[in-house]
Amino acid sequence: MKKILGIVVLSLLICENVFAGVEEVLKEIKKNKDIVQGFDKVKEFDTWNEWRVTPKAILKSDKSKRQHIVKIVNKSDNHPVRFGKQSLRFEVRNGDGWGWDARNDRERSELLICCVNKETTWTAWSVYLPLDHKIIYPANTMLAQFHNDADNPPAFAFNNKKGGYWISIDEYIWGQYYERKLIDHLDTLGEWNDILVNAKWTHKKNGFFKIWINGKLALHYKGMTQEKGENMEFHVGIYRSFLSRTPGPDKTQIAYYDEIRHAKTCKKLKINDLGYSCKDIENQN
Repeated sequence: MKKILGIVVLSLLICENVFAGVEEVLKEIKKNKDIVQGFDKVKEFDTWNEWRVTPKAILKSDKSKRQHIVKIVNKSDNHPVRFGKQSLRFEVRNGDGWGWDARNDRERSELLICCVNKETTWTAWSVYLPLDHKIIYPANTMLAQFHNDADNPPAFAFNNKKGGYWISIDEYIWGQYYERKLIDHLDTLGEWNDILVNAKWTHKKNGFFKIWINGKLALHYKGMTQEKGENMEFHVGIYRSFLSRTPGPDKTQIAYYDEIRHAKTCKKLKINDLGYSCKDIENQN
């Protein structure tokens, strides 16, 4: 009996930690359609569906000190999941800065993929912050971004800061820095929020960037969405910057992501299984 119980316990531990390391997550995320869909058609140079962790210095660090930063977790282990059986869990603790980040007042654990700015695209993701999640403002916490692959700041950034969940558009895109609150702080805690973006990627004035929050249109920006010739990366995770603005040490932050989807059309996102209708979405102006 003890032997059987030992096997059961060991099996549960393995189940909990199957994808508990950065390298394992990067390998699994490319084929895990429970969490990620549609990125198999995203191409960077000659490589398709190439998810990476950023900063790269994480991969050269001591594995025992970074096991917590990103995991694929299970609903059966009481982790929050938006749809299906699994989700992505990110965690950043005080001191989680590697390479360039450590030298520049930053801490992070992000996954990114390039290049998502092919004409007109649709990108969706769901984010969940635990009830005890702490905002570290005036330091900034970024929870998703569309970032060029060059030296410009992120063109479109989704930030967790004072008052809630915000979108910021950089001045190199709009001509001036712009930000707007999308979700009140209390509405970000202990529940899933669904983010949907429809963008026309262009350096010309006929571009656009539309955001829906839980099925309701929250922003419709019209104009340039990228500089000529640049590629755009999509990031999810936790990215903390300007940490010296707070006395520190900053609180540990955890965020869950699920249903990360990308397609050429709304229909191909298959958001009906999340309770939304593309007809209703596209009729909002």
